[in-house]
Amino acid sequence: MSTLATNTLMLHLEGIAMKNLAAALAAFLLLPCLSACGAGAGPSPASSSGSLPADEPLKLETLRLELTRREGLSADALMYAVQALPQALKTALANHGVEAGTVEITVGTSPAATAQALEEGGVDLAVLPGEAFVEAGGSAVPLLAAQEHGDLPDSADPADWKSGETGPSKTTSGGQQSLILAGPSEYGRQLANRAASDTSLTWDELDRATWFLTSDEADMIDLWLADHYEGNTLSDLNRVSVSALPIGSGHDLLSALAAGAADVAVIPADMRPDLASFWQEELTRPGGIFDETTVIGVTEKYYDTILAARPGDTLLNGDAFRSALAAAMEELSRVQGDVTVALGGVFSAPVSDGDLNGMRRLATLGR
Repeated sequence: MSTLATNTLMLHLEGIAMKNLAAALAAFLLLPCLSACGAGAGPSPASSSGSLPADEPLKLETLRLELTRREGLSADALMYAVQALPQALKTALANHGVEAGTVEITVGTSPAATAQALEEGGVDLAVLPGEAFVEAGGSAVPLLAAQEHGDLPDSADPADWKSGETGPSKTTSGGQQSLILAGPSEYGRQLANRAASDTSLTWDELDRATWFLTSDEADMIDLWLADHYEGNTLSDLNRVSVSALPIGSGHDLLSALAAGAADVAVIPADMRPDLASFWQEELTRPGGIFDETTVIGVTEKYYDTILAARPGDTLLNGDAFRSALAAAMEELSRVQGDVTVALGGVFSAPVSDGDLNGMRRLATLGR
């Protein structure tokens, strides 16, 4: 090959090499941009909502749940839960989109100690009595409450409780409300008629009534009275009988109403439909319980137990984790119900911080 041809070929090859180098350099410089754009295309595991694309699980290296000792809970039941819950909860969470490397279960020395551990991040989740959670006053995040009846009105308006079928809640709700019932006594009917006319009952009218309730219902009734009647509580009423019997049956309360021994009784909201047959058959009333008792007041919700998360963790505090945890708890109750006793219920009802405002106000009554 001639010298001229050789030089021409070398220049041609060098041109190709320079073009390839420029293209490679441009592609290299473009990589950070592509990476940054890709990172913003979807939520990360630590996004503010704690959510991920449907096909990607939430991932936790360790999930630490602390239980608290409760009255009536045997040491054996608690020990069994400590042994069985780690694997059972891990499996249930995985079935609902949460992968936990390990699940650890501990038992707090007291509700106050557990609340402090939760606040300080020593544990990730904790099952706490509602009052202990409220009294701790920290920034831990309530996630779930024990499931209550879903076929009752989720309302504090007495008009929504006119019958057993009016306005039932379409979602699972937590917390327990109490109904203030006017019975079939002569004065009870007067109160019922006044309430039905959309006229607010006066304090004097309530004070003339004979009341019957159990000590379990007294706290939230005190709050209802204080909210509606300038801080007055049960102690300011003249005719109140408080039974020391457990609220479970409620037969004594309704018997007192039916006999006219009480004009007003306070019962858990789910008791009225449960004892409808008792009212008519055992107490031989001429009308049904929904016809002869009238709701003149509804308390705010009382939350016996709360499942809460430590503050400041976007994943644990997010809606995606809350939903997955609720589904996992429901699954646990079906496949391993014996651990539900130690937990304190089936934690499947979402609860927000605002839902606990009633219990916070109760704590300030200073009784």
